[in-house]
Amino acid sequence: METSKVYLCRVERSKINGNYTVWLPEQPDDDFVDFLVDKYDLLQGELWEILLKTGAKDSNLDVSKVNFAPEGDVFVSYTSDYELGKNMEKMLNELILNPEYFTNMVHLSGFKL
Repeated sequence: METSKVYLCRVERSKINGNYTVWLPEQPDDDFVDFLVDKYDLLQGELWEILLKTGAKDSNLDVSKVNFAPEGDVFVSYTSDYELGKNMEKMLNELILNPEYFTNMVHLSGFKL
């Protein structure tokens, strides 16, 4: 049985300004993600931003100092706080790897299936 490829979130430090970029590439062949993107006329980057903000609120993670800047189907955000970036990375990877957590965040975010 062949499994779908997934791309995990990463945090990288900018050589230009020292801030941290939290980014997640487009996820290929994910039927549930594609369904939500199509139904709500979103790009994947926007969907991941919504789900991340929902997860942050649910876990009391303050993302008020994060600059969210999705680029099409790629999730991108910037922060000066490395620990915050790593927590966001962990949360996004949990969304990708744990279908139960993903579904819970979808429901908490208000999406109707």
